[in-house]
Amino acid sequence: MTGPIHAGSGDLNYFQAATQSHDPRYAFIEELDWLWRRFVHPPGYGKADDVLETYRTVLLSGEPGSGRVATAKALLRGLSTGEERFHELVWQRDQETGRYRLEPTAVGDDDRVWLDLTQVDDRCWRAFQDELSSVRKMIAERSALLVVVLPGKDGREVWPEFTRLHAGIRRPNAHEVLRRHLRLAEVRDAVSSPLPKFLRQDPPLRDVARFADLVRLASLKDPQGDHEAWYKAAESAQAGHYAAVAEMVAELRSGPQRALLLATAMLHGAHVDLVYDAAMRLLSTLSYADESHLLERSDLLESLNGIDAELDDRGHLRFKELGYDAAVRAHFWHHMPELRSGIRQWVGKMIDCTDLLDQDRDFLVEQFADQCLHLRYRQVLVDAVAEWTSGASAYRRQVAADRALQQALKNEQHGGFFRKQIYTWATDDHLSDALSEVVIMMCVKVIALNHPDQAIVRLHHRARRESRTTNARTALLELVSGDPWFRRLLLTRLTRPMEGSRREYARDLELFLELADPEAFTTSDEHSRPLVAEAEVRDMLIDGWRRVFSERDEPEWQGQLRRWLLVACHDHGCRHFLINVLVSAGDQRRTILSRLYSEARAVSRYAESAAAFLDVVLRKISTSQGLRIP
Repeated sequence: MTGPIHAGSGDLNYFQAATQSHDPRYAFIEELDWLWRRFVHPPGYGKADDVLETYRTVLLSGEPGSGRVATAKALLRGLSTGEERFHELVWQRDQETGRYRLEPTAVGDDDRVWLDLTQVDDRCWRAFQDELSSVRKMIAERSALLVVVLPGKDGREVWPEFTRLHAGIRRPNAHEVLRRHLRLAEVRDAVSSPLPKFLRQDPPLRDVARFADLVRLASLKDPQGDHEAWYKAAESAQAGHYAAVAEMVAELRSGPQRALLLATAMLHGAHVDLVYDAAMRLLSTLSYADESHLLERSDLLESLNGIDAELDDRGHLRFKELGYDAAVRAHFWHHMPELRSGIRQWVGKMIDCTDLLDQDRDFLVEQFADQCLHLRYRQVLVDAVAEWTSGASAYRRQVAADRALQQALKNEQHGGFFRKQIYTWATDDHLSDALSEVVIMMCVKVIALNHPDQAIVRLHHRARRESRTTNARTALLELVSGDPWFRRLLLTRLTRPMEGSRREYARDLELFLELADPEAFTTSDEHSRPLVAEAEVRDMLIDGWRRVFSERDEPEWQGQLRRWLLVACHDHGCRHFLINVLVSAGDQRRTILSRLYSEARAVSRYAESAAAFLDVVLRKISTSQGLRIP
């Protein structure tokens, strides 16, 4: 866990990066279990399951909206013990070669992975089939499972050699999907709920899940009602109220009335005093000048009636119609483009408002982020986050940036764009401390869930560049600490040929020394062997230690060397592996090898098998120097 940081002058910012509570493996399992409880097996699921179990790869097709990605996750969940790593693969073009490919380190042992190709073009689809045999070989070698979600209803054209891997699903019973969601949401009489008109239009299953949530909200708003009444409210909300909102805005000609309407939508459910104050701040932000006297203006009750809003018994303000707030937000954002800049400035000012409750501030930021999740407006959110975290950023602004980016990264359509933006920030040498902390948190809390390899890459870039803190390094090492595949992935990055500046290269050596925990590399369980037993891993460790011995002063590596020898002294199974790494890294340099032997004598002083341990060390040193010991 990181401590407080100070981002320049001003107040002390404390942004807690509790990485240990965000283990990607278990966090995703929770999400997967949530999906599994609500999942209705579609027709064709059984064949897909058989193909996956037989060939370790299944090419899954189905109509758009039939739950293809959800089915992919369910298939992987059904063939797992719960201990495996689940994550999404990214099929991307290499900038240097121009070829589409998977990162060689993208899949670890026993991984459960899926690849969503639903949006790719014909060229990308052909490139994938060109590489599918090599991808399958990697999957088999690592005892992994792969579900590929294909483009088009029938997966476009699957080449003959891969047809045995193909399985199609059809849309499951949408009414059963709705009932299951309602039952788990504890909506009354969910099992016997009638068929709503909404389902007769064959909506995508994601819309069915959204409809179920609207029914839940309607039942909470009107607990004495019945399913017909809840369905009617949910269907109106799902339709959007767009015409009604457009008509209302046209009738509300005064600035204060429209400001109250938008503030109510952006702070829906907040106390009326806070909403009214927010409306006044919006008018001020937009430089609205009201010449009328206070006594001539509409009172609050009249203003609320004009926007179809009402107060509950606690003074919290809501629209009378379910889903009306979303329609109002969308209307102002999309149909009054000249207001977008002002809305962004106003949201920034409201974030700083000390009277605003945390949950209301979070809601405001999330609704603003939602409006920006469009191809044309994503940069607006990027600029807002950068602005909120610039200079001596206050804690509230930092949390707001965190909230907004979480919303964006979790979006199925736009998450990839924002992961790329996180990469851009992670590689920025002049990033503010506040934005750096937000980047770290996004890697740990969000990106690591479905794309752990990308999270490690971004954290590594930040760790190379931070100067006043070690938060990225701490987060990176904690992320890889409990997972051998993560540790191997980071080791690969740290022992590559020199990349970047000399300062970044020097940071990699520091990271290597912290990563090279001898106990982590010698630990094993019934399902896996120690990392150090892998020849590829030993080669990377040798390379890392060689660089450390050559480029670092002895006091910097002496402690870690001693720990390696101590573990080698007591771990008979990995002793030869550990000593081989150190001796090979010594490159026949007498000063290094003599220090190695001296430290070996020191750590074995009180060991029962000291003589045998020292004999192994001496023989390996002698062999490396071309000497023979009888």
